Amino acid sequence: MGKIYRDEVLHIAAEELGYLEKATDRDLDSKTANPGNGNWTKYARDLWQAVPHYYQSNKNGYDWCCVFVDWCVYIASGRDSVRAQAAKYFTGPYGAGCDWCVKYYKEAGAWYADPKPGDQIFFGSAYAAQHTGLVEYVKDGVIHTVEGNSDNMVRRRSYALGDSHILGYGRPGYDGLSRPRELPFTDVPRDAWYRTAVEWAYENGITAGTGPATFSPDKACTRAETVQMLYRLAHSSEVRRR
Repeated sequence: MGKIYRDEVLHIAAEELGYLEKATDRDLDSKTANPGNGNWTKYARDLWQAVPHYYQSNKNGYDWCCVFVDWCVYIASGRDSVRAQAAKYFTGPYGAGCDWCVKYYKEAGAWYADPKPGDQIFFGSAYAAQHTGLVEYVKDGVIHTVEGNSDNMVRRRSYALGDSHILGYGRPGYDGLSRPRELPFTDVPRDAWYRTAVEWAYENGITAGTGPATFSPDKACTRAETVQMLYRLAHSSEVRRR
């Protein structure tokens, strides 16, 4: 299954800024051609053409704010609809509305009151969720988002943290914040029991290996090497965050 990283989802969403809703099923891949209010988009088309289908029916012709978020996750997965559905906690039937998404998040225990980048933000009332988007970042008490179907287009919006129209935030099951750098070490097999630890240490600058393409997993560390790694570990931002 394709892995889904938060930063890639947000990058994909930002790349779609300026995409205009289409009047008909023509020019779906163009950002600006055939503009209108027919609720036709490439996002619904791609999710319907996914194998297996992402939804239980074709969602072109319907409001597409939730479809846009689902599409970003789907593209980040490498167009793996099963993995993308799992990241959104889909349990079926696979609906595309905001209320469906809120239900999935709450059932999965992935519903939060405080936003983080990559969260799915929902707006509405006590009766129903009516609109959604992706939290891009939060700064100085303001939530910055990327949203589909906002004035018939993909655009950035911003809201105060205490905005009364915000219902809450769903947090997708990302595989991480960003895609790890590929290990350059040819002597660390992919199925090695310690590979995940080596990937973490390399990604966070704890070790650079013993050479450009070697880690030497069977070599004993010298006292100096151990001290150096412990020093880097103590000053690692990842460790401080934890």
